Amino acid sequence: MAKAKKIPEAAERWALPAQQDRSRAMRARLLAAAETTFERQGYDGTRIADIAEAAGCSVGAVYFRFKDKDALFFAIAESFVADARARLAGLMETEAERDPRRIVREFVTRTAANFRAHRGMFRAIVERGFEHPLAMRTIFDLREEMAGALERSLRGQMKGKRRAELTLTVRVLTQMVYGFLLTGVLNVKAPTRIDDPRAVEEASAAMIAYLDAKGFLT
Repeated sequence: MAKAKKIPEAAERWALPAQQDRSRAMRARLLAAAETTFERQGYDGTRIADIAEAAGCSVGAVYFRFKDKDALFFAIAESFVADARARLAGLMETEAERDPRRIVREFVTRTAANFRAHRGMFRAIVERGFEHPLAMRTIFDLREEMAGALERSLRGQMKGKRRAELTLTVRVLTQMVYGFLLTGVLNVKAPTRIDDPRAVEEASAAMIAYLDAKGFLT
C-alpha cells in the first residue's frame, strides 16, 4: 500500500472537501497511491482500479473524492509545487548566513531529493501534462521558485555587489540543473542518474564553478 503524505491546501480544490481526519488521510493515501502507480505504469497505463488497489480501497472510494484521473493528477502537481515552495523557503531561512558554495550544494541536493520523491508525478506530466496549460504552469512555476530562492540566498552573501547581473546567470544555471534532474528521473538510459550521490555532487560542483568563474562567489 502506498504511504500517504500530508496534502497541502493547494490540492484541495481538485478533491471533495475533507472535514474529518479520516477523510483527509484517505485523500492523502489516494494521491500517494496515484503517484506510485503513475511511476510504475505511466499515466496512460494507469486505471482508477490500479490506484484503488494501491491505496487499499474500492474504486468507488476514489470516485467519491476525485472526479477522474485528471483531477488526481492536478492535485498531485499542485501539492508538489506547494511542497517545493515550503522546502525552498526553509532553505533560505536556514542558510542565510552560510557559505554561498554550501548554499548551492545543499540547494541542488535538496532539489534532487524532491525530484526523486516525485518520479510518478514527473512521468505523468511528461505523458499527459504538456498538452495542458495547468501542468505547464506547474513546471515553470517550480523552476521560477527554484531560481528565485537561490538568487535571494546568494544576494544575501553579495553585499550589494553585481546583484543585477546575478539574475540571468542563476536562471540559466537553474534551468540546466532542472533539466539534468528531470532527465535523471525519467530516462533509464541517461548517462547519469540522480540516485547516484556522485552525479548530484558533480552537478553542484559545476554550478559552483560557473558562479565562481563569473565572480559571484568571491
